[in-house]
Amino acid sequence: MINSRGVKNKNLNKKLKIPLILVTGFLGSGKTTFIRHLLVRYADEHRIGIIQNEYASAHIDTAELNATGKKFSILEINNGSVFCVCLLANFIDSLAAFIDDHSPDLLILESSGLSDPIGIAELMQHEKLVYKTFLLQSVCIIDLVNFFKVVRLSERLKRQIMIADMILLNKSDQGHESAGPVTAHIRKLNPFAVIAETAFCRKDDFPDPFTTHRKALAVRMNYSLEPYERADIKTVVLRTTRQFPEDLVTRFISEVEQYCIRMKGFINLDNKKMISVQSEFGKTEIREIDYYAGPTELIGLGHEISQEHFGRLYHDLRKSRTEN
Repeated sequence: MINSRGVKNKNLNKKLKIPLILVTGFLGSGKTTFIRHLLVRYADEHRIGIIQNEYASAHIDTAELNATGKKFSILEINNGSVFCVCLLANFIDSLAAFIDDHSPDLLILESSGLSDPIGIAELMQHEKLVYKTFLLQSVCIIDLVNFFKVVRLSERLKRQIMIADMILLNKSDQGHESAGPVTAHIRKLNPFAVIAETAFCRKDDFPDPFTTHRKALAVRMNYSLEPYERADIKTVVLRTTRQFPEDLVTRFISEVEQYCIRMKGFINLDNKKMISVQSEFGKTEIREIDYYAGPTELIGLGHEISQEHFGRLYHDLRKSRTEN
C-alpha cells in the first residue's frame, strides 16, 4: 500500500482488528431489541458477528434476531457467564475460532443479564484475541421502569453501569417517574458515560461503529474489583414438542410469573398458534407470532423458581386430558 506521500505503509498490509460492541443490561432491559436495531442498520453493508451469552441453553433471542431477515453469524455461549472463570477459557477459544471462520466487520457481544463484565478489558488483551479484536464501546441498557428494584437486587448491574460508555434508559414511554433519580444514581456509579432516554432501545444517533474511534476505557476500568462467580439465581427450562391449551397456559403463567425475575420464550398451543411470552417482575406480555416454528421453549430465572414450577404445566396437561 502507498500513502499520499508515496511511502509504503507496512501497517496497512496487516489485517485490521475487528471492533467489538459489548451490550450489557439486567434481565428484560432490552438488549436483544437494541441489537435488532444494529442489525437493521448495518447488516446490509457489513458482516456482523453476534455473540450471545445466555444462562440457559435455548435459542429464544436468536429467533428474535432472525425475525429481522438480516444476515449475521452467531456464536452462542450458554449455561453461564462468559466472564466467569468456569467458561473463560472456552469462550476465548470459541471467539478466536469464530473470528477466523467468519471474518466479521463488527462483533456484538450480548452478555447475560447476570454477567459481571468488569474484566472485559483484560479479556480483550488475551494473546489469542489481542490481535483479532478490540473493545470499541460498552453499551448498558437500563430498564427505567424497574431500575430501583433491580439495582438493589444485583451488584452485577452496578458493575455493568460502571464500565459503560453509553447508558440507554429504556422504556421511557411506559409512564414511569422522572428519569432524574435514575440518572442521578447512575452518575454516582459512572460520571463519564453518555446517558440517553429511549423507547424500544431506539437511538437513531448511535455513533457509527465503522467510523468511530476507539473509546478510551482506562479510566472506567481502573477499579480494584474482582469478577464475581455465578449469580445465585436459579434457571429453569421447559422444552417440549407438546402442544398446550391456551387457557391452561394462561393459568400456568399467572401462577409462575410471581416467582420469576424474568421469563421468556415460545409456547405451542393446541389451536396451531405459537405465542411469545415475555415477563419481567410479574408483568407478562403474551402475543401471537409467526416468525418461530420450533418446539416450546420457555426459560424462567429467579431466586425462588424451581423445575417443579414448570413441571406443573405437564401435570395440569395430563389432568385436563384425563378429565376430558
